[in-house]
Amino acid sequence: MLLDTIIHSTEYFLKTCPSIILGVVLAELFVSLGWFYKFDFLVSPITNYAHLRKECGVGFLTAFASTSSANASLKSMYDGGMIKEKELIIASVLNSFPAIVMHWRTMIPILVPLLGTTGIIYVGLITLVGLAKTLIVIIAGHFLLEGENIHFEDFEKRKSPGFNTTFKESLKNSRKTIIRIFKVMVPVTVLVFILTDLGVFDSLGSYLKPISEYLPVPVEGLPIIAALFASRLAAYTLSASLMEQGILSGIEVIIILLIGNIVTSLGTLRIYIPHYIGIFGPRIGIKAILISQTLRLFVMVGITGAILMVF
Repeated sequence: MLLDTIIHSTEYFLKTCPSIILGVVLAELFVSLGWFYKFDFLVSPITNYAHLRKECGVGFLTAFASTSSANASLKSMYDGGMIKEKELIIASVLNSFPAIVMHWRTMIPILVPLLGTTGIIYVGLITLVGLAKTLIVIIAGHFLLEGENIHFEDFEKRKSPGFNTTFKESLKNSRKTIIRIFKVMVPVTVLVFILTDLGVFDSLGSYLKPISEYLPVPVEGLPIIAALFASRLAAYTLSASLMEQGILSGIEVIIILLIGNIVTSLGTLRIYIPHYIGIFGPRIGIKAILISQTLRLFVMVGITGAILMVF
């Protein structure tokens, strides 16, 4: 078990650490050079309405390439006193939508061949959940951050001393933030993988399985929900098989998968805990996780309920 934990933790670190380091360094560099403000026009309608700083808007764009880099840059700005905790949390939840869009590259190649049009509709609904969640966060920012957005006029007008000098200074300033992030991220990540290898998250899933019997889905669809606890690919494959046999219709599969997402939501904590707590620290990280996942569940339940009412 110890060997598996070391291997899984190492794989996770190799995958996420480079983008986190890059995000912190680029955040420091872009702020020092004033480059953040050159991209403001792309997301200014969002940031202006949500009363977020310009830098948060560029972080949102960065999240389409790497959520870790985007959130690491937010943490760097928070540590530098450029944004407050409330703005940090709202901006981090906002960054989750680009992650959904980027997830298309792994979902579509699997779902479309297996489920066809049903798969496309399901991806669209998952994206709609993310979009609705994003709109709620933007509206929340509009009211919660009103009058709190501080503008650093002198900072914006300051001239950069030159790229080489600024780059060296950015590396120096980034070092403290990177060390602070990894001091929390490494032990938390290792702990999560230890709990995973011990079957803690699987046990949580097994406790939730009996609930599936009381859900508004055909009895034939219960194995799909059970499969979601172990593997989404297994659930999608099983869905395709049941559709081909005529046991379940396309709309039934969509409803089952949506409800399965709700029931298995606790299992996703193994993904979010190392990311949010590792980057933002335990206190802010837990807040961000709870707010993000609660909003997602709220929207998912609403959309699923609307579909059940129609069909």
